[in-house]
Amino acid sequence: MWILRFYLARNVFLGFIITALIIVGLFSIILLIEELDDVGTGGYNLTMSLRYVLLHMPMVLNDFAAVISLIAAVVVLGALAGKHELIAIQSLGGTPRNIVTSVLMAAALIMILILLSAEFVVPKTLQQAQMEKALATADQNDFVSKSGYWAQSDGQYINIKQIKDGRTPQGIELFEFTADYHLRRYLTASYADIQSQEQWLLYDVSEKILIDEKIQQKNHDTLQWRSFLSAEQVGVIISSPQALSITDLNQFVQGLKQRGEKSYPFEVLFWQKLMSPLAAGIMIVLGLSFVFGSQRQVSTGQRITIGVMTGMGFYVFSQMTHHLGFALSWQPLLVAGLPNAVAIITLLLLAYLRQAKA
Repeated sequence: MWILRFYLARNVFLGFIITALIIVGLFSIILLIEELDDVGTGGYNLTMSLRYVLLHMPMVLNDFAAVISLIAAVVVLGALAGKHELIAIQSLGGTPRNIVTSVLMAAALIMILILLSAEFVVPKTLQQAQMEKALATADQNDFVSKSGYWAQSDGQYINIKQIKDGRTPQGIELFEFTADYHLRRYLTASYADIQSQEQWLLYDVSEKILIDEKIQQKNHDTLQWRSFLSAEQVGVIISSPQALSITDLNQFVQGLKQRGEKSYPFEVLFWQKLMSPLAAGIMIVLGLSFVFGSQRQVSTGQRITIGVMTGMGFYVFSQMTHHLGFALSWQPLLVAGLPNAVAIITLLLLAYLRQAKA
């Protein structure tokens, strides 16, 4: 029986991989067409645009994981039912519960992979893509090295050692020079809160000012600094919320709450990322419910249509819930969890109707 379970689980997993390659490939082509508009800006060329699209593929996979899971489940399990393999499995002693368990094994593996991707793969690839494009398109002399990020403008040089949680600069050094290249001011800060493109709030600041060959030192708990960095340069330093891992998002939200700042959008995104693997698992089980019963006589084309329409319907409903929840200030967990809750209710309703007919 374990061989049959492995056979079913393997087919569902391989179906997910193949479906993912097709859907991610299609959306990557669309993204590449959009990126071609930026080719020629600064040092951004075709090779960089191709790399940019390639680095975005893990994010596309995670965004459409639920849709991919449903289509894969409907097509793969429908094909097995169409070839009477599910009936053969039941004749060999496999019960519907065994079939469901096998599908859940594949769903669990897919959910784990999506969760690991959201935590470790997507943040690195997306941050790398954004940084490379920002550096290539920005008409500046900034660069990233082993010592961190460097940028300069009108005698000011800034060095940022690292970025905490993808959005908080740490280990900041600021050098200011006179017109004849003599150091006038040297400032260090533990970290910064980027309040806007032009305004940074520096924390734990040590400031040294050189006047007539004498050094005046001042220490500040906080200090406002008027940034000279452009929007593109700030884009190199901080990551978009989508590029943050689940852990980084949670830490960033807690930091915002401690400082009394608005954290609602990041909380919603945190729960959405956390719920994404669950949505994929639910869609696989939902796909299984479509296959049992009358769906055995449905053609492959009809199965694909059912999977695509239902999957896209779930995606559209999720987006509508997201925007409506923002507009009405729903609880973040409700905004992220409502689509999954509706899918579970639909699944239970289908199971009840099937049992009633039996």
